Amino acid sequence: MNCKKEQFPITRHFSRRQFFSMAMAGMGVLSPRFVFANKESSGALRLGFMVWRIGDILDFDKQVEWVAQAGFESISFHSSSGVAGKWQGVEPATADAKERQRLRQLLSRFAGYEIHAPFDAVVRPETTGLVLERLEEVIGFAGDVGASIVTVHVEAPRKEASDMSWQKALDKLDAVAAKADVRVGLEFNSGFEWLRKPSRERIGTTLDIGHMYHHEGLGYRPYGSIGGLVKFLDKTLFHLHVHDYDGKNDHLEIGTGRIDFDDMLKNLNAIGYRGTLCFELNPDRCPPEGVRRSAAFLRKRAAMI
Repeated sequence: MNCKKEQFPITRHFSRRQFFSMAMAGMGVLSPRFVFANKESSGALRLGFMVWRIGDILDFDKQVEWVAQAGFESISFHSSSGVAGKWQGVEPATADAKERQRLRQLLSRFAGYEIHAPFDAVVRPETTGLVLERLEEVIGFAGDVGASIVTVHVEAPRKEASDMSWQKALDKLDAVAAKADVRVGLEFNSGFEWLRKPSRERIGTTLDIGHMYHHEGLGYRPYGSIGGLVKFLDKTLFHLHVHDYDGKNDHLEIGTGRIDFDDMLKNLNAIGYRGTLCFELNPDRCPPEGVRRSAAFLRKRAAMI
């Protein structure tokens, strides 16, 4: 994959992330990072993996090493410390400049990466200032460590409700994301139409494929199929969380449930999607061997599309 080096004229106003990148490049700790795969790349199907715990591996750095050795092109992690003995992420509030630099170097082997905002920092029709402040901290942290996507859980307004607070919250996130030079993927369960009321450059969606199959496909049913939802989202689709669902349990090994991955892949190809398909697999339901089988399954299916 070729990467053109961007030339920065003296008069340019640098974003926080660009300034941080240039400073670190001067110290020799940066390698090129790509936001999207392309058709010429051998990794045109970019697979990522969400670390929290892999089998018995709990240490964050060791999980990162496992993901790299397993052949994933991208990686994701949670912006919270996790739960002792169960899963581990990274808490932005305790990551000083030196630690952020170390994380950026550690993750630079991957072609783009995602940070998942805390589960309790949800954008709702009435979003509190405290939640927005917390998300601003996470987005700033994402820019500092070189992430390209921040996923945020949302609850969309009802059709008949006032959306003034919702729109202000998204305007705020859009501005903060531009400053950090990242994009925000809103994780909806329904109400995807709100992405176009109005559209924003830095705001799109992180589509959780497995969750769309809950309640007999309630998430995708208005669009006909999971592929129909993918086509509806089109350019607002920034990122994907991928796992299987058997009608009872989700975050299962891919290929062991009821999700129509062929329909998903066919329509991702139709819209020209070149982002990441990030595996979100429950370590209590999917062992490391299941993670590898999931990657092999999806790559094989994609090659047949």
